[in-house]
Amino acid sequence: MVKQTANVILSLCMIILLAACSGNSNDAKGSADEISSNNKVESSNEVDPSDPAFSAFKEPVTIHTVTSEYASAKYPEGDDITNNVWIKRYKEKLNINVVTDWVSDEYDTKLNLAISSNDLPDVFKVNASQLQQLIEADMVMDLTKVFNDYASERLKGYMEADADSFESGKKDGKLYGIPQLHWGLIDQPDFIWIRNDWKEELKIEDPKSVADVKNIALEFIEKHGGYGIAVDQTLDYLNLLAIAWNAHPDMWIEDEAGKIVYGSVQPEMKAALTEWADWYKLGIIDPEFAIKDFSAMNADIVAGKVGIQPYFQWWGYNPGVDTLSNLGKEAIFYPYLIPTTDGKEAKQSFFFANGSYIVIKKGFKNPEAAIKLLNDYAYIVDEGVGKESSETLSALLDNDLAHVVGALRVLNPSSDYEQFEAVSAALLSKDTGGLTTAGMWQKYNNSVDFLTNATPGAVGDYLQQGAPKAAYSLSKKILDSKNYVKTALWGASPEALASYGTTLDDILTEGFTKIIMGAESIDYFDTVVQNWQTAGGDAATEAVNAAYGK
Repeated sequence: MVKQTANVILSLCMIILLAACSGNSNDAKGSADEISSNNKVESSNEVDPSDPAFSAFKEPVTIHTVTSEYASAKYPEGDDITNNVWIKRYKEKLNINVVTDWVSDEYDTKLNLAISSNDLPDVFKVNASQLQQLIEADMVMDLTKVFNDYASERLKGYMEADADSFESGKKDGKLYGIPQLHWGLIDQPDFIWIRNDWKEELKIEDPKSVADVKNIALEFIEKHGGYGIAVDQTLDYLNLLAIAWNAHPDMWIEDEAGKIVYGSVQPEMKAALTEWADWYKLGIIDPEFAIKDFSAMNADIVAGKVGIQPYFQWWGYNPGVDTLSNLGKEAIFYPYLIPTTDGKEAKQSFFFANGSYIVIKKGFKNPEAAIKLLNDYAYIVDEGVGKESSETLSALLDNDLAHVVGALRVLNPSSDYEQFEAVSAALLSKDTGGLTTAGMWQKYNNSVDFLTNATPGAVGDYLQQGAPKAAYSLSKKILDSKNYVKTALWGASPEALASYGTTLDDILTEGFTKIIMGAESIDYFDTVVQNWQTAGGDAATEAVNAAYGK
C-alpha cells in the first residue's frame, strides 16, 4: 500500500548516499551527485547580488529550523550538522543566521509531537500527510506570493519541470508546501541484472522474453550451482518482474472503467504468481528467500552464489562495489530491460517519489529568507562550476555535505537526465567541455577510473552512466518512448488509506509467499484478495477513488 512509495524514496536516497560513500575522485570537480528527470531546466545567468532572489538582508535575519541525522556526512574538525560550511555561508552571503533547534534520527515522530504541541520552528520539512494536517490546522503560511516574488528563475524552473509534484503542495490553488522534489523519473525504471562472465562463458544471448530469463537461470544453476534469482522476504525485488505479466503490484492504477484499483490484487498478478511458483519448484527462486532480508539477499550476490537479480538502477553501488571487491572485475553484472511473456518490452511502473515539502510557520516575519536559501543551494549545485572556486565547491559539496541542509534545499528534477547526456557524450568524444556541474564531473571521473583501473569503488557511477550497457541508457529509452504507467495516487495518500499502514500489504505478502513456496495452490490468490478486501482493502479503494473524484 504505502510500501512501494516508501521503497522508491528510500532507494533513491540510497543512490546519493552510496555514491558519496563509494566515490573515489578527489578532484573538486568530481563531487556531489545530484538529481533528475527528462525535462530540462534552463541555466540562469551569473548571480546578481542586487537581484531580490540573491540579495543579502541589511539587518540580520534568524531562521529556526529542525533536521534529521545524516550520519554519512564528514565534517572538518569543530563542525557538525548544526554548525558547518553551509551555515557559515548563509551568514556571510545573505546575512541569515540559521539556528537548528533539534536534530533527531526519529524525525517524523519528534515533529509530530511538535505539531501536536504547536511548538514549531520557522522553516521545516514535512511529509505529505503532515502537510495536509498543518494546512487544515491553519498552522503554515500560504507561500504563493513570496515564492513568486523571490524564487530564482532556476528554482521556478525546477517546479515547471515537475509540475505534478509542485501542484501536490497546493490546496485550493494556494502554495503551502514547496516540494523538495526527487531524483527524477530516470531513476525509476527497474531492470534484471545478469552476471556477465557467466553469461559470456555460456554464450547466452540477451533475454528477450520471460522464457529466456527462466532458461538463463537454469543454465547458471547447472553450471555454477546455487540458485537462479536473488530476491528477499519482502517480495519487493521479485515484484519488480511483475511488469512482465503487465502487473503493477504496490501501485494504484486506473482500470478500463476509469476506476482506481490496487495493482497487487488484479488478475495479472495471479499470472505472475503462477510462474513464480513454478520457478520455486525448479530452484530458480532462492529456496530460503522467505527468511532473508535485504542484506542477506545481497550477501549471496557478493559471495557468488547467484547470477541474476531484479534490482533498481543503482546496483553498481550496492551490492556492486562489494561484489567486484570480493570476486574481481569479471563478476560485474549488467542491466537488461525486463521482458514480457510475448517478447515485448514491459511497461514500467512509475511511483510518486516526492517525499517531503518545505513549509513555513504561519506568522514568520521573513519567509523570503527561506526562499533565498533555496535559491543559493540550487545555484551552488547546478551552476557553481566555473562561477565559484574549486575550494568553495569542494567545501560545500564533498563528503556528503550537500545533504546536511535539511529543509533548506530543493532538488533539480532534471539534473540526472542532463547529467547522463553530458557524461555519456564526454566519454564517447573525450571532450569534457559539456561537463558543467560537480555531479557530472564525479560521474565522468569515476567512469574513466573504472574503465582504466577497474576500481571497485567507481563501479556504481560506471554502471549507472558510463558503461556500454549503462542503466541510465536503458532508462532514457523508457522515458523517451513513454513506456511506463504512472501511479494514479500522485500526491498525499488519503487519510483512510494511510491509517492502515502496512497491514494490508502484509496480508498480500504473507499470502503470496505461501503460493510461491507451494504451501497453497494458485487458487489461494482469490482467498488472499478477499482477505485483503475484508481487512480494509475495499474501504481504502473507496477512499482513493473519492479523493480523486472517481
